[in-house]
Order: sequence, then C-alpha cells, then structure tokens
Amino acid sequence: MKYLKELQSKKIFTLADIAKLTRNVNTATSLVAAYKKAGYIASVRKNLYVALDIASGNPIASRYEISSQTSESSFISYHSAMEYYGVANQVFFEVIISAKERIRPFTFDGISYRCIQTDYSESVVTPPYNPLIRVASIERAVVDCIQNINLAGGLEELIECIKVIPELNAEELLKVMKKYNQKKLWQFVGFILEQFKEQFRIPDSFFDECKNNIGVRKNYLSDGDNLVYHSEWKLYAPNNLLDITNEGGNVLV
Repeated sequence: MKYLKELQSKKIFTLADIAKLTRNVNTATSLVAAYKKAGYIASVRKNLYVALDIASGNPIASRYEISSQTSESSFISYHSAMEYYGVANQVFFEVIISAKERIRPFTFDGISYRCIQTDYSESVVTPPYNPLIRVASIERAVVDCIQNINLAGGLEELIECIKVIPELNAEELLKVMKKYNQKKLWQFVGFILEQFKEQFRIPDSFFDECKNNIGVRKNYLSDGDNLVYHSEWKLYAPNNLLDITNEGGNVLV
C-alpha cells in the first residue's frame, strides 16, 4: 500500500503516472497487477486506471473525470456536457467524449463511453475547483447539440435543456459557429435561439449575422407532418418549438 494514498489522490492515472512514483516501469507494472488483485484500483480501458474506495469498492473518480482523462485531448461534450452543467432533462448511462484521437467505445462500471472525433479543441473549459475536468463551454455544448441533435438526446430533450440554462454569451456562440461555418448550422442555431431571445438577452445583431450566413437552401429541422415553413430562416420546423413533444417527429441529420 506504499503508493495507494498518492493514487487515490490522483483518482485516475496511466502506467506512466505510476512509473513516475515508483521510478521504474517494471515496478509500476507489478504494482498495477498487485493493486488490481487487491481491489485497490481497476482498469477503465487499456492503460487507464482508476482508484477504488476501499470500503465500498466504487471508483473514486466520477464518470466526468474519467471521460475528461480518457486521452490528452478528451473532453465532455454534447448531451453529456449538458448533464455535467446540470441542465439536462434526462441522465443517460452513456458519456459522450470528444477528442482529437480516435477512441474506441468502452464500458466501465455500468457506463458506456463513446468518442466523437474532432479537430476543434477550443471553447473547452476546466473548472477551477476540479482540474481533472475538461468540458465543452456551455455555448459550445449548445451549438454542438444543435449541429447533431441526435447526440443531444433528440429535439425535445435539447429544448428542455436550453430552457434551464442560466445564461449564454452571444459572442462565445458566434465564435463557435464561425469556427464550424456551416450554412445549415447558422440556420438551425438562429431559429432555435430566437425562441429564447428574451431569456438570454441575445442582441438582434446575433440573429442578423445568422441570417446573413444561411444561404438560399431550404432545410428541415425535423421530420413529421406538423412542420410549417419559417420563411425568414428558410426552414421547415414545428410551429411552436417550445411546445414540441416526442410525437413531433425525429431529427434529420
């Protein structure tokens, strides 16, 4: 148990992290085997380990800490970011990670982890109270969820999430949208957030910029029979987005 206190303090670690403590890779490898057998640590995935609470046997690290530390670039994204911020209407037994690397799906302690590969590493934050966490900013989470609504848990879940977000920064939203620079995304984000214009005090200039970038193509926000055409956004969508239900149709991606 010589290094157990240090490993419990780190919560989640790699073989290289253990080798820094033991100053020997072979010793670190032996320690991993011994501590796993004793129930002090568990393997999350290849070369990623988590310390266990000795009394309960449960992982000391949370699902969000594990997902943030899955790789050097990984961070919590999409609906999982909404869950982390406490605005999700539903909590899933899956954590969605984004990372530069390709990470194969894995399951640990009853939670599935899935990675969406991305080259965009900006608008990712680490809260001052937990250096193990890396999560998309709330603005990036909103834009990412609108870009891929299925990864938001569906249109209704997305709207329910946005309803309880305390605040959004229009400049940060624009920063993310300019990075992606997709005509349909300008269309979708502008239309959806226009429903929340007063709640977030989003200026008219934000929506003007969205409209200036949507192009001429008409698109569909979702499928279903109860869509109406919103001419200023060139978009077929529910008439009253804030009152949609699961019966309103599936999202088109």
